[in-house]
Amino acid sequence: MSKNLPYWFIREGDKLIQCSKTDFDQAIRDGKSIKYRTYANKRVERIAELLEISRMALLNNPQIPTKFRQILTDPMKVIQVQIIDADDPDFWNKESKRQKYQTIIKEK
Repeated sequence: MSKNLPYWFIREGDKLIQCSKTDFDQAIRDGKSIKYRTYANKRVERIAELLEISRMALLNNPQIPTKFRQILTDPMKVIQVQIIDADDPDFWNKESKRQKYQTIIKEK
């Protein structure tokens, strides 16, 4: 992630309305389209845009199961989607310190 402050937006048609984190989370719960700024690079931002388009397409389908709809409208699950850049050394250093990898190292 960039060192800049994050920016949250709610989409209304072709407009992006900047909002607070609380309003952003509420928009996700309401099934509105959102946009988050301050990704590490343009490639990651394009991937995030495609993920948001697919999320909105799924939410517009009335046939999806309720449990799946709940996941798509849970702010923690929507925001925690990670786009991993394989060339990012900071990601791999941070990832290697996670508990699940530490237990694998200890078992060997």
